Amino acid sequence: MGETTGTELERISDFKGGLIPVLERQSTHIRILRQVLSSSIITPEERLALQDVSVNIDRSLTEVQGLIREATLHLGPGNMDQEARKNFHNFFSSDQTEHKLAYVNFLLTAVHLKRFCMEASALWETIRGFLEKARLSPTSQLREQAIKYRIDPAIFDTESMRILADRMGRVVQFKQDPLSTRNLGGIGVYSPGINYQLSVVFREDLESHIRLSSAEKDNSALEIMEDLSIRTKKERSLNDLPPEAPNVLRATGKQKWNSTVYYVLVFDPQLLEEERKKFSEVIYIDTHLGALQDVIRTDFVLQYSRRQRFMPIEKVESDYRTFLNVFFSLAADISLLNAGIKQEYRNAFLFHLGPQTFFQLSKKYLKELKTGSMHRIKGGQSKVVERFVPLEFLKALIMDWWKEQVLPACDENDREDPGLFRAMVKVMRQRMDALTQEAKKEFDSTPKSARAQENKDQLLKELIQRKIGPTNMVVFKRYLAPG
Repeated sequence: MGETTGTELERISDFKGGLIPVLERQSTHIRILRQVLSSSIITPEERLALQDVSVNIDRSLTEVQGLIREATLHLGPGNMDQEARKNFHNFFSSDQTEHKLAYVNFLLTAVHLKRFCMEASALWETIRGFLEKARLSPTSQLREQAIKYRIDPAIFDTESMRILADRMGRVVQFKQDPLSTRNLGGIGVYSPGINYQLSVVFREDLESHIRLSSAEKDNSALEIMEDLSIRTKKERSLNDLPPEAPNVLRATGKQKWNSTVYYVLVFDPQLLEEERKKFSEVIYIDTHLGALQDVIRTDFVLQYSRRQRFMPIEKVESDYRTFLNVFFSLAADISLLNAGIKQEYRNAFLFHLGPQTFFQLSKKYLKELKTGSMHRIKGGQSKVVERFVPLEFLKALIMDWWKEQVLPACDENDREDPGLFRAMVKVMRQRMDALTQEAKKEFDSTPKSARAQENKDQLLKELIQRKIGPTNMVVFKRYLAPG
């Protein structure tokens, strides 16, 4: 832009009182300019000279007034807060926080402000051009009142707005011109260390402040998780959860911090009954740990079905339970190892992981290992084979396993010890950071062509996701996400 920071700060000093007063000044320029253009200071010669341009000037002034009304509507504090909440999930996949809402509010304000100053400045320049076309005398009182005291100050204000919008754009680190795209998600960079209030643009050390505050992000495992769109469920109190019932497991502690939704699992009795009806048509169950794709192909199952009748319902449930009891222990041990938690803390790790998260984890492991599916002949005599995982039955078996294996093994001291919980969180945060750094090293070693500006962020995220893995992601989400 060619201006020093000091000059920039001088130009935007009027905005320390907010944006609306400067917008209202634009309206004042329009109102008085219209009065001037119909006042008695206009000579007969000037009135004649204005005949060809007066309609166009009036039309342009009306357009500027429309822009001012629209900008005032958008930039009003209450309206911007509402717009930020409405558009929040275009920028973040996590739950709303005041700081993140402030970021969205700040970014949208910068966009609205830039759009207004660009469009209003162009219209004011057009109005000035029309008056110049009228060839008013350099000593004309009309020229002085219209151009010197109204149009030029209005243009000056819009240029000051452009400088303000530019400084706001530096704060949110726009990756491209926000007016060149409809999709603003991902166009800026969120930094937890920046105070997203208008006052930040008046800092003399703005550039270094942004640089230092942005650097904080790379050191935060939680922010990396945020980047990866690891969505967390908002914790609810037990008062919001279902009461004790045969289909409800409340594996909670005695404190508020260990009595959240993570420690509760619920299955739907009606859906479970629907799943059990399918068991009478089951011909085969994948119970391989790491089943080959060829083993579970439909044509194989059809051949298998010709040699064997339907499995008895009791055998379906018994075989599946036996398989899952082994599978659950394997999933628990692998997750413990991957999280970097010592074997002696296995029971506390599982207790605080909670049955809700363990259900999500089990689904991920079943998918990764290509196992745990039941195969049934739909309609009894049909040749159509359906492959499915009975999720409500899976929940019911997890609840039984939790009551038999996890709860009796975790003593009360470990359940209620916040220090032990924090220690496990610390270990997993270190593990998360280590995996992230490995991914970044791999990213740095990739060819520059693969790290092109437009796709480098996406490439890095994919590398981090691959390095962490979907099952570890479930565990990290539980222990590292804010809550």
